[in-house]
Amino acid sequence: MNLVTAHDYAWIRTSSLFRHMMESGYTLTLIRGRSPQEVLRAMEAEPRGTGEGTAGLIEADDAHRAEVDYDYWDESYVAGAFKAPGEGGDWTVVLGFDGGLGMPCAETLSEGGRVVAHS
Repeated sequence: MNLVTAHDYAWIRTSSLFRHMMESGYTLTLIRGRSPQEVLRAMEAEPRGTGEGTAGLIEADDAHRAEVDYDYWDESYVAGAFKAPGEGGDWTVVLGFDGGLGMPCAETLSEGGRVVAHS
């Protein structure tokens, strides 16, 4: 058994991604058996370009928040998706900065696969 210490989690204090997730809210979803393109289609995502890594995702979220009209309820949010190998086949990982709204299409995406989410 490996012992875990506070030092193992010290990266949290300096992580811009962790700070942004705590400030804006997030949902991290893993979907087995579906490609990133299939997941984004099921989410009815509107392509807004591509970014590089989590820094690009944070920049896109900051830009999105700058254009939101807070006098009007807007359910849109920024999310990034990529493929990751895993047990039982490939998974798609989706990180969305959405205040924990979740993924309404999870039931559809779980058919024939598996969906795991944390927010």
